[in-house]
Amino acid sequence: MTIVTIASHTFRESIRKRILHVIIGISVLIIIVSLLIPVTDEPDARMKMILVVFFQVVVIFCITGIILLAATSLPCEIGDKTIFGILSKPVSRIQIITGKIIGFALLSVLVLATLSLLQIIVLQRTKAGLPEKYRGIVKARSEIAASRFHVQGKTHHVRGGIVWIEGGRTGIAVWNFSGLYNKPHGTSYFEMEFNPKTESTGRLAGTIPLVIRIENVDSGKQRMDVIPARADEPFLVKIAPEVLKHGCDIQISAFPLNKTDYIGITRDNVRLYLAKEGFLLNYGKAVTITFLKILLIMIIAVMGSTYLSAPVTIAVAFIIFICGHILDFIQDFSLLMHDHVHEHEHEHEHILSEMVEKPDIFLPYIDILVKKILGWFSIILPDFKRYDSLEFLLKGIDIPLGTVGLSFGYTALYAGVCLFISFLAFKRREFF
Repeated sequence: MTIVTIASHTFRESIRKRILHVIIGISVLIIIVSLLIPVTDEPDARMKMILVVFFQVVVIFCITGIILLAATSLPCEIGDKTIFGILSKPVSRIQIITGKIIGFALLSVLVLATLSLLQIIVLQRTKAGLPEKYRGIVKARSEIAASRFHVQGKTHHVRGGIVWIEGGRTGIAVWNFSGLYNKPHGTSYFEMEFNPKTESTGRLAGTIPLVIRIENVDSGKQRMDVIPARADEPFLVKIAPEVLKHGCDIQISAFPLNKTDYIGITRDNVRLYLAKEGFLLNYGKAVTITFLKILLIMIIAVMGSTYLSAPVTIAVAFIIFICGHILDFIQDFSLLMHDHVHEHEHEHEHILSEMVEKPDIFLPYIDILVKKILGWFSIILPDFKRYDSLEFLLKGIDIPLGTVGLSFGYTALYAGVCLFISFLAFKRREFF
């Protein structure tokens, strides 16, 4: 009950803070303004803009507010002597830290849930006007990779890794998909996204007719359509349920109808999805992963506040948060330093004899030291890019439950380490 009391007190005190009101107010304003930001003419551009603004701008404001509140809570209680009254009671320091973390976690849930609800209302209004071929963004699709890709007949030429096929059946691009055991049910169905490059020597260079054939390899059931394709513009083809009966392997083939037209294709130009109307559930997964991201940086801020002053804790938390988003750069720079050392190793084979002649003789050792430090940073710092789920939503891809589970595990691991360090630091701190 002691932890619950501290958590409740922390939550109530944070709710009264003006900084929280300012953060929420600015976030609401940003969500509303996202409806007015100029976008491209693509029908789903507004939807994408709203998602990007929320997960890359609004969430940053939320994280900023949580860091400021978590980093200043304990130092303020120590500064105004409130901590003495708490420690005079039968309460351990680990209970104080745990209560603080739970209180700020509840606050994070409240803020994120409120803003997400407003975001969903905005998204629902926006998606109502989307044309069918642009509604992939409001689905939760599971991508199925092609098991084989080849060209029947002859290719016209290959340029930049792209295979170009001339129209008139001289060449046919073929993709095979195997093991489609998850048959569509309810509102789910299979759909194909085709995104070829196109060229034409005919009059209608902007649009060329493509022949698309979808065939069940086992039963021989097939469907053929002629679809007008615009240059570099993807289109969706919904696969008829009868094609998938009596077999789990399908073959998709495509070629330009006219001999004056050409398509450039690769293995990845055709993507097969098991689609379902599960956007809200998918959005909920993304918000859950985002909450774990906020929770982790909040725990780090609480950890810093157990021993450092509020300004230092805020600075450290922001530095860790920023570095946690550029770990790839840190690792690449570390490898670059490693390569630099190896390139100059032959210049320092006789170190002792050349020490006087070469003033930069210690440069390789400095490089090695910097490389080691960068390497340790990349291991110790949490990788906040693990929590980025925006790409799933923008592509209408279902976020796997395994991804959510890994985010929980990753957060729990770092939270446990941070809680242990917080307890040790707070235990050694003297207040009397």
